[in-house]
This record gives sequence, structure tokens and C-alpha cells, in this order.
Amino acid sequence: MWSTFGISRLKPYDDNYSREQIRNWKTQENVKKAYDDLYSAIEPDNPESEICITLIIKSVFVSEEEQTDKNAIWTQAILEMIFDEEYLSTKIDSDSIDSWYAKLNQNKVSYFISFIIFQLLFFKYFNIFVEQ
Repeated sequence: MWSTFGISRLKPYDDNYSREQIRNWKTQENVKKAYDDLYSAIEPDNPESEICITLIIKSVFVSEEEQTDKNAIWTQAILEMIFDEEYLSTKIDSDSIDSWYAKLNQNKVSYFISFIIFQLLFFKYFNIFVEQ
């Protein structure tokens, strides 16, 4: 995430932050804007532009075999925890990930992630087809 947004735009929080410091970090305008940008096209005027979260998923799961719906939802769960103003810990534990993962699946947010995965695979296939 930090490499996608850049350290100058989104300063990482420190592992030793108190709950109040985490709350302050998460309520900053630049942090809220970064969250909004997760689900925005990198190039808004380009209909083929990737979405920011797609770049993050691709940087976490480099190989095509790893770019699955489950891994995309897992990544989204982590990102939601990082930006969630109610989650005030610097540590990300497996129970919290599981809770967000279930919530994303239950709310059918996974359809959005499935679209991202489809987009990843479509453009890879399309590029292979065009190159031949």
C-alpha cells in the first residue's frame, strides 16, 4: 500500500502508536483520500485504467496463480482494517482478518474483487492475444 500511494502522500504509522495516535492518523484528510482512492481508477479519464487496489493486489500476489478471488478478498480485508477508524491497533491479528474476510463475503463485496480479478486476467489475456 505504501508503495502504491507513496510515503510522501501517506506517511506510515508507527508500531508504537497509541490508540489515540492511530485514531488521529486514520482521521487525517490525506488518509481518508487514500482510502477513497483504493477504489478509484489510477487514470480516471482512461476506461482501461487499473484501480489502485488492483495494483496493491498485484504487488502482494505477483504470480497469476496467486491472484485469486480469495487472496484479493484477504488483501481487501487487510486494507479495510488499516483504514477502519474503529480498529485502533497497529497489529493485524488473524481473528480480525477472519472477521473482515467474512464481512466482505457476507456483504457481497467480493463481487467487486471478482471484477478486479476478471480485469487482471482479461488484460493479461488480451495482451497475449494482441502480441500474437
